[in-house]
Amino acid sequence: MASSSKSPVPDDDSSSRTEDEKYFHALNANVSNFVSVKLSGKENYHLWKTQMLCLMKAHYMCGLVDDECVNNLRASSGRTTKQYNKEYDNLLKGWIFGSISEGVLGTVAELGSAEEVWRKLKRIHAPFTILQVEKGTDGAGVQLYRTSVHHAGSHSVESYNTEQLKKLREATKKGCWKDAKSILENGKDLERGPLDSEQNRVLHLAVGLIGHNDFIKDLLQFIQKREDQSEKTRNLDGRSLVLEMRNLNGSTALHVAAIVGNRFAAELLVNKNKNLLTILDDRGRTPLYKAYFYMQLDTFIYLEDQTDRNETKNDIIYDTKMGVRLLVNAISAKKYSKARQLVLKFPHFAKENDEALMAMARTFPDELDYWEKLIYPCPLRNCGDKIVEKLGLVFIMCSSPDSKNNVHLGLYLAKVSDVYVHLVKDIMKKKTEWDEAKELLEYVCNAIGNKREIYDKVILEAARQNAYQVVDEILYRLPDVIYNSDEYGYDIIQLAIIHRSEKIYNLINQIDEIKNIYRTCTDSYKNNILHLVGRLAPSHELNSLKGAALQLQRDLQWREELKKFMFPQYITKENIFNETPAMVFTREHKDLMKGGEKWMKTTAKSCSITAGLITTVVFAAAITVPGGNNQETGNPLFRKNIAFIMFAAANAISLFASITALLVFLSILTASFAEQDFLISLPRRLISGFCALLLSTTAMMVSFSAILYLMFCDKKSWMMGLICGLAFIPITSFVALQYSLIVDLYRSTYGCIFDEQTSLCSSRSGLGRILGYFK
Repeated sequence: MASSSKSPVPDDDSSSRTEDEKYFHALNANVSNFVSVKLSGKENYHLWKTQMLCLMKAHYMCGLVDDECVNNLRASSGRTTKQYNKEYDNLLKGWIFGSISEGVLGTVAELGSAEEVWRKLKRIHAPFTILQVEKGTDGAGVQLYRTSVHHAGSHSVESYNTEQLKKLREATKKGCWKDAKSILENGKDLERGPLDSEQNRVLHLAVGLIGHNDFIKDLLQFIQKREDQSEKTRNLDGRSLVLEMRNLNGSTALHVAAIVGNRFAAELLVNKNKNLLTILDDRGRTPLYKAYFYMQLDTFIYLEDQTDRNETKNDIIYDTKMGVRLLVNAISAKKYSKARQLVLKFPHFAKENDEALMAMARTFPDELDYWEKLIYPCPLRNCGDKIVEKLGLVFIMCSSPDSKNNVHLGLYLAKVSDVYVHLVKDIMKKKTEWDEAKELLEYVCNAIGNKREIYDKVILEAARQNAYQVVDEILYRLPDVIYNSDEYGYDIIQLAIIHRSEKIYNLINQIDEIKNIYRTCTDSYKNNILHLVGRLAPSHELNSLKGAALQLQRDLQWREELKKFMFPQYITKENIFNETPAMVFTREHKDLMKGGEKWMKTTAKSCSITAGLITTVVFAAAITVPGGNNQETGNPLFRKNIAFIMFAAANAISLFASITALLVFLSILTASFAEQDFLISLPRRLISGFCALLLSTTAMMVSFSAILYLMFCDKKSWMMGLICGLAFIPITSFVALQYSLIVDLYRSTYGCIFDEQTSLCSSRSGLGRILGYFK
């Protein structure tokens, strides 16, 4: 038969016509004459494999899938595995697919090459053997796992399917090392037994569960101890073969750790066996590539540092699309330090396109504000150690037998210090994040160089996101991109106004030359910058403020700011739709006006009810004198008692403050709620009402505490402490619930957005460079 005849082996210099004839001969081979067994499982794998090898050897194709046949192939034909082309690989894969059952085909149909299919079939269906390397043999690394079948005294796959494996799997999932250790010690070779249908061993399962670090450490120590007791569980070079065992997909435990991002487990595994870094799975991928593919940045950085063979990095170097995604993900997660390491190792990720720099523009952190700068950096760096030192002295003082009265003081100081330390740590974290982001920005821009096409869109996005540092860095490198405009013709200053980016707007705030341009600048619809600021602010800017009233107030502040340097005639100038800036503002903020009015009235109504209740209570207490009056003089009996004096004073303060708050909230309810009222008038009233209400609540609690002490405590100081503690609860609750709103109202009303000017002289781009491009 044609299929059984063996074609002559061509020499290395044979013609292409001979090669075509050889391929045509293999293409027309009758596979059924060679392979009569259809692979259906472990029971007939050996017969199927034997017949397939005969077929491949007959057509000089065995070296495509089986390393044992490569040397024979080279000796007979002079051909190497790499010289086989894609046609032969597809042909052989087709032969394999045609000789296996439908159920088996489903497990390998998605694989790309014949070698991958062959290895996976071998891994699934070949009999399992315990790893043994006798002295003097040529160890083949991981391939020794299934190179032969041992029946005498060895365990097959089926022998591992015991109740012990089930218990071991459950203990591993729970992370209970005590139970797992007991099972492993009572069983034989259970650490090498498959725990599930994917043939994951206990080590695979452990590293795949994040948070079981102690379990993994103890398991590795157990494996090492058992291997030390038996020389047959190690390779000739001393490597642990248990660590190199693979699951159904050819993945070692290090592959699994790379996939899930378990850096701790990866470090332990690499320290035990560095050869794991170079072992390939059935897809031909290293653990390094797996961490790269699954975007596990921390694990990838570690594995990359440990890998010193350039060939393992080739896929990563050339797969820039995925590298850019990894870098963008790191920046978006604000892991700036890790992203900087990535840029240093793979600078082409940053300059491939504008995605990395765009991510910087969208996620660049905020700088420290005015109050945070007062704390940082002078007392910040050593405050933690100093506070701990002082606290130690306090606790020593409190623990002495003669200082029982200082115990409460020590505990109080400890709580205050704890709050301060947390505040300082938060500021340090914010400052560190900003410094790392700024450093990363320079590295990214250095990698990009002067590729203008990358900067063109990024500087516009940075203007939208108020990322002044990004704008400044780009202008430093390419100052002329300040002319860039988006699809609607808006440049960075106009975009800053539309998106309420005050730091970018400050570029023109103190420079008359730039102001003159924007005083008369209009877009294609003849909208000047007052028309643009009349638009509703973007949603992310609105959501940064609490309540519709504060949101409307912020837009009014922007409008008032831009009116300051506009020519008077442009304030009322119409666009092509015959709308003035005021008309645009009213139309855009119509719904926000309604929301602000509703929010103000609801808040004022709720607070006025509270103020009315306080007024009623304290007024009743004022006219009902505690302890009664002298029948002859009418004076209160306790008028000389200091507790009574505190009651009277606090009660009067509470009454006056609550009436004031009630009147202030009443004025809000009866206001006209015009646009301009939301700028200063209504927020100022709300602040006054909240402060008066807080004062009245505090004074009422003081008054109530004083009279309780006077009437019921019989001058016992410990009861006074208990009463003050209970009275402090409603005051603290009010402050905790309303403090942020009061602070936001104060900052929004009395804080100036545009007074804190960006220092152009100290910026990288420089005042002179910016002026030069606006003249």
